[in-house]
Amino acid sequence: MRYCGISDYFHDAAIAFIDEEGNIEFAAESERYSKRKNEPSLHKYLSDMIRPTDHITFYEDIDLRDQRAADMLLGPKKRYEKRYIYTDFHLHHESHIFSSFYTRPWESVEDTVMLSIDGYGEYQSAVIYDHNFTMKKETLFPFSIGAMYASATLALGLKPLEEEYIVMGMAAYGNPSYVNEVGTIISEYVEKAERTIKSLMPNSIEDLRAVIINQFQELISKNKYDFAASMQKWTENEIIKLAKEARKYGSKLCYSGGVAQNIVANSLIRDLFDDMWIAVNPADGGSAIGAAARTWALNNNKTRINWKGPYLGYNERSNVNPKVVAKYLHDRHYCGVINGPAEFGPRALGNRSLLGNPIYDVKDTVNKVKRRQPFRPFAPAIMEEFVDEYFEGHMNEYMQFTSMAKHDYKSVTHVDGSARVQIVRKDCSSVLRPILEEFYELSGVPMLLNTSLNVRGKPICNDKYDAKLFEVSNNVRVFGS
Repeated sequence: MRYCGISDYFHDAAIAFIDEEGNIEFAAESERYSKRKNEPSLHKYLSDMIRPTDHITFYEDIDLRDQRAADMLLGPKKRYEKRYIYTDFHLHHESHIFSSFYTRPWESVEDTVMLSIDGYGEYQSAVIYDHNFTMKKETLFPFSIGAMYASATLALGLKPLEEEYIVMGMAAYGNPSYVNEVGTIISEYVEKAERTIKSLMPNSIEDLRAVIINQFQELISKNKYDFAASMQKWTENEIIKLAKEARKYGSKLCYSGGVAQNIVANSLIRDLFDDMWIAVNPADGGSAIGAAARTWALNNNKTRINWKGPYLGYNERSNVNPKVVAKYLHDRHYCGVINGPAEFGPRALGNRSLLGNPIYDVKDTVNKVKRRQPFRPFAPAIMEEFVDEYFEGHMNEYMQFTSMAKHDYKSVTHVDGSARVQIVRKDCSSVLRPILEEFYELSGVPMLLNTSLNVRGKPICNDKYDAKLFEVSNNVRVFGS
């Protein structure tokens, strides 16, 4: 029997399969197949993979989700239909914490605590669980760190649930001058929203959200970068409060939820714990793994699945020659690569990457290719044996922390000197490792600029047809297409 986990209906629809031995057979998000960013519905290609004998676990309680939707609009409104005959389900934030807990790298359990921070699940926006899966704290609708950050994203003219990372990038250009004002606006919103729900006033929560966005825009009109920095600072303060509470129940943190993609905050809370593991796909799509992993673990009396890395999706069996790619990067400065199983999650980690030569100032060129704002930074991918020579601070294989550069390669650092480093281990299964080795032999530099093989607003390329379209549309050589 296989264990199938499904995330569907809202955003980042995804599916995952775990075999009887606890290996992840396959995991992918629907957007890679529909070609629509943050695709809310499970694509037919993925749903057709389900077998009649699979144990299907859904990632949340749809009935409770419907009830919250009704509460927000102060009237009954069915928003979700049960399209699957699933065997069981877990609560939204439970699926989040399961996605980090069951993939964690350490074996011990008693010293582990779990934290999930998101927009909203059914009613919860954040939870803390101890190692016995006893809930120690919950934050409930209408207060939500994730929802407030999404409102700020919308107020800045960006796409909520998609472009929050742009706000985080903007923050480095401003000063957190409006933190108190942001906090006051949010506190007043929460107070009014709670009264609205209790008294069944005619104005809905959505009406109140419009008010808060207008108030945010008044601050933005003064200085949008200072507003972004202030929103980021408020968010960091709230996350740290929850992380400190979580520290009471364990010295090792398993962290998940959409807010866990805020890498600046991740770096701040890392110092509170002896060890920290962030789900590789911490948003709703990753909950497909969490849902399946929990059911498998309960049926097999286990506390971990066999995590072997994030390369879990569509397998494009290209014959990419690392030596040829490295020479092209050395001479022509940037190119794309598509090879092997697609990464599960928001980051391209070598198998669906647009790579750049950091010796040259290629950041503006690559930003133009990807149609991104010119202030957006890029991440460096570096061979593990050279990490300490080039960076200091928190880093891992999945670009989930920020560190400070000890070098002058501006293409892979932000305006404040920080970098979202990807450590590439010697045993990394991606073609990126041999490309780095070949590039180092040519240049003496053990790192490359690494960003996802897509343009702004589009999903990362999934197969060679996507890659060929990217190559032709953007005049960029893509190896493996």
